Amino acid sequence: MDTVRVGVVGCGWFGRAHARVYRTLPGVELVAVADVNRELAESVASGYRVRCYTSAREMLEKEELDAVSVVVTPQRLAEVTKEVISSGTHALVEKPVATSLEELSALIRLAKGKGVIVMPGFIELFNPGYRILRDLIREGRLGDIYVVSGKRIGRSPKREIKWEIGVSLDLAVHEVYVQLDLLQEEPSSVWAFNRSVLGQGVEDVSVYIMEYPSGVVGVIEANWLTPISYRAVRVSGSIASAELDYLNQRVTLDELGKSTVIRARWSEPLAEELAYFVKHVREGKMPDLNLKAAERVLSVLLAGR
Repeated sequence: MDTVRVGVVGCGWFGRAHARVYRTLPGVELVAVADVNRELAESVASGYRVRCYTSAREMLEKEELDAVSVVVTPQRLAEVTKEVISSGTHALVEKPVATSLEELSALIRLAKGKGVIVMPGFIELFNPGYRILRDLIREGRLGDIYVVSGKRIGRSPKREIKWEIGVSLDLAVHEVYVQLDLLQEEPSSVWAFNRSVLGQGVEDVSVYIMEYPSGVVGVIEANWLTPISYRAVRVSGSIASAELDYLNQRVTLDELGKSTVIRARWSEPLAEELAYFVKHVREGKMPDLNLKAAERVLSVLLAGR
C-alpha cells in the first residue's frame, strides 16, 4: 500500500501524542479519531482537520482504515481492541493490552483468525538509550549478567476518570518487558509485594523480585509516591555495570576504575515505535513484538498476585 490510513481511539494526552506523531510520518494519513468524550474527540479532530466519532465501532464502520492505535483506559483496552481486530484492522495497543490473561488469550486467537497485526505499545524498547544498553549486553561488554534492577517512580498522576489498575500494570510493566527483552528468557520464579498507601483502591507501591533460568536476578520497584520522576535500569555483570537513564537517553558504563557516559542521538521513542508499526503494516509482516510478547509480560505481572 502506498499510504497507510490510520485512526486513533482515545483522545487523552497520550492518544493526542499518537495523533501528532502519525501526522509527521511519511506515507501515513491520519483519517479519524474517536473518544467517548465528544468534546475531546472534537478538539483533536479540529486540530488536525480529521473526522471524529464517539465510538471505535462507528469509526471502523464508516472509515476505510488500515491501522488503528488503541489508547483508551486500561479497563477498556481489550474490549476496544476486540472491535478493531474483528473489523480486520491492524492495531497498536497501549500497555498492558489487557488486564487478564483470559482477555489476552482471546485477543490472540481472534487476531490469528483475522490475520491482522496487533502490536503492544512497549515504548521503551524504542528508546535510543535502551538500544545502547542492549547492544552493550549482546556484545559482551558487561560479561556474564548477574542482576537487572529497574526503578520507575513518580507522583500519582491526576486523572479525570477512574483508573482501575495499579502501579504494577501501569509502570512496572515497562521494566518487565525491558528485562524479558534484555535477557531473552522468562523468569522461573516471581515474588511480588504490592501495597495501597494512598487509599485509591489499587496498589501504588509495587516491588518484584524474579529469578531467571540462567541465574540472573531481576528486581523492579515502581511507585506513585515520589515527588520526582525517576526512570532507570541498571545491569550488573562480571566485567562491568551499566545504567540507562530513560528520560535523558544516556547510558553510564561503569568499569573498574572508570565511568563513561554514552549519549544516544535523541529521538522520540513514540515516533520510532509508530514508524516500526506502520512499516510492518505496509509490508504485511508480523513483527516480533506481538501479542505473544504481551502475554509473556502480563504473565509475569500477574504471577506475584
